[in-house]
Amino acid sequence: WGTAPLLFKVGLRGEVPPLIAIVVHNLSAFGIALVLSLALGYRFDYPLRELLLIALGGIASGFLGLVFFFMAVKEGDVSLVSPIASSSPLWASLLAFLFLGEELSFLRLLGIVLVVVGIVLISLSSR
Repeated sequence: WGTAPLLFKVGLRGEVPPLIAIVVHNLSAFGIALVLSLALGYRFDYPLRELLLIALGGIASGFLGLVFFFMAVKEGDVSLVSPIASSSPLWASLLAFLFLGEELSFLRLLGIVLVVVGIVLISLSSR
């Protein structure tokens, strides 16, 4: 995964706009996932509600998240953008606590604090 932001940065240095980068990114991932799913014999008759929830997650991360990520990678330093983009476990933990009733133990809270401190330190060091 660490190589992907570097490839994105180099690919976005030229004329390719972030939206086209998302199309290429998602189509390539889709193609590989489809071929692999068919090769492994997965069926495609899953409950509609579950598929819709996954589709909403795909819109949030596979589209909206990538729009902002690719825009940031195109304009900013990968060494700053990548750690900030990788803070999603922080938000997932907080949202899971609020909406799914998952436990926020001391160690998880400590991890969240360390993520925030790390992002702040990286941001300050880039100034």
